[in-house]
Amino acid sequence: MLLVNIGSGVSILAVYSKDNYKRVTGTSLGGGTFLGLCCLLTGCETFEEALEMAAKGDSTHVDKLVKDIYGGDYERFGLQGSAVASSFGNMMSKEKRETISKEDLARATLVTITNNIGSIARMCALNENIDRVVFVGNFLRINTVAMKVLAYAMDYWSKGQLKALFLEHEGYFGAVGALLELLKMTDDK
Repeated sequence: MLLVNIGSGVSILAVYSKDNYKRVTGTSLGGGTFLGLCCLLTGCETFEEALEMAAKGDSTHVDKLVKDIYGGDYERFGLQGSAVASSFGNMMSKEKRETISKEDLARATLVTITNNIGSIARMCALNENIDRVVFVGNFLRINTVAMKVLAYAMDYWSKGQLKALFLEHEGYFGAVGALLELLKMTDDK
């Protein structure tokens, strides 16, 4: 399985067995980036406030979609018209900047970060020949929007070959792993 731990940043591990795993890659574009950009763009103060705003926003007001460029689906490359062609791409237009809300900016920020993580995870799964991708980390705590975006992105871009899996109490996964390692070390003594 591929384990994608999303906190302030992102760490991606290929797990083959209990004792056989490796860090494949990571990215600095994670939950910290989402919150930092939301604070700058919307004036929000907390992660919860940023998520609340994102839940009410519409990222398609901010992002340029495939249909904005081609008038619909781009069948030659199998792209649906609703796919994001350029994150924040509509913000080049002064008129469009004047019509968006802070909630739209928060949603677009969440979609941008989450789509990027999903894309990296998909490529890692392909490279490692892994068909199960498990997402964990505190970024996903109370973050149903991100989970829906990740699930959709994994299914869409893999043409149904990959499914995003999520754990209950996902924010504690790293702490549980550290506790198990500590217990293992004390048992060895």
